Amino acid sequence: MKKFLKRIALFAAFVLVFFAAGELVVRNIPDSYSYKNRYLTEYGDAVATLVLGSSHTYYGVRSDLLGDSVFNLANVSQTPDLDLALLHHYAGRLGNLRRVVLPVSYFTFVDPRLEETSEWFRCVRYKVGMHLPEHSDLSKYNFEISDFEGYTTKLRSLFGKGAKNRCDSLGWGLGFTVAQRVAGWKEDGKDRAKSTTLPLNGRADEVESIIGEIIVFCRERGVECVLVTTPVWRTCRENMDRRQYSDMKRRTECLADKWHVRYFDMMADPDFTEEDFHDVDHLSDTGAAKFTVKDSFCLLLRWRRQIEIVVKTVLSDCYPVFFIHNRYSYFVCYLIMPIL
Repeated sequence: MKKFLKRIALFAAFVLVFFAAGELVVRNIPDSYSYKNRYLTEYGDAVATLVLGSSHTYYGVRSDLLGDSVFNLANVSQTPDLDLALLHHYAGRLGNLRRVVLPVSYFTFVDPRLEETSEWFRCVRYKVGMHLPEHSDLSKYNFEISDFEGYTTKLRSLFGKGAKNRCDSLGWGLGFTVAQRVAGWKEDGKDRAKSTTLPLNGRADEVESIIGEIIVFCRERGVECVLVTTPVWRTCRENMDRRQYSDMKRRTECLADKWHVRYFDMMADPDFTEEDFHDVDHLSDTGAAKFTVKDSFCLLLRWRRQIEIVVKTVLSDCYPVFFIHNRYSYFVCYLIMPIL
């Protein structure tokens, strides 16, 4: 009996050591989250425009087409409370931030917090990969093995099976191409709309308040916040719940009016055709390029950057005192730009 118990103990110890070693190995395998954390830690001061949000902007906004001062911090299923947490987390690294792009989607105001969904495992990426202090170090979110599927996927990547990093050097999500989309993707519109239609409840008020906090966070730091709704294929739009859609639209427009921020609603933009979609509510790589350089959206970002440069140059030459604090020059830009 003693030998049996000893063997059980030895086996348990072996399993514990095995998984502990695996945990240490997996924590050091890079992914898009750890890459974005490292980028902002090292080059955050070079970022002038930060893209936040879910997969709609992760795959939909190509930072490289707007210049190397634009970085995409969006992630799959990222909710507004995580957007706000990320802004606070990296605030000290973003000394030259001038603009934040925040998406608002059909489901934004009804989506529960990530921890309450079937995708709770993504919280592990924020805790381990980005060191976001939203959860205790002793919680399951601080252990790779708690997301066993992700754990094994990372281990397989050591042997060349599976990508280590699914974003480009400026954070844009890779892999959503026309060639990789599923046959019959347009018929998924009804199911996708149904899966993102949820009861209207107190969560909507909470999310609206959080987006307001993001706008205030930006305003207090002389940073412009831009709201945007990305294109959606018509089979998905046609099956959306009218009440939920109207509530989303009303809340977003109220936020834009209240805080005097720009809102670009491109959900039904006719310029986006079949070739621009990877699935019914995500843009393909070609669609992302079209969306990113879309006249009104792109020109807003580019013109304002050029105006900032001109104003700063003039002020630094004529009134050097303005450059005691960089935000003084931005304040002048802030007064001028609404007329554009």
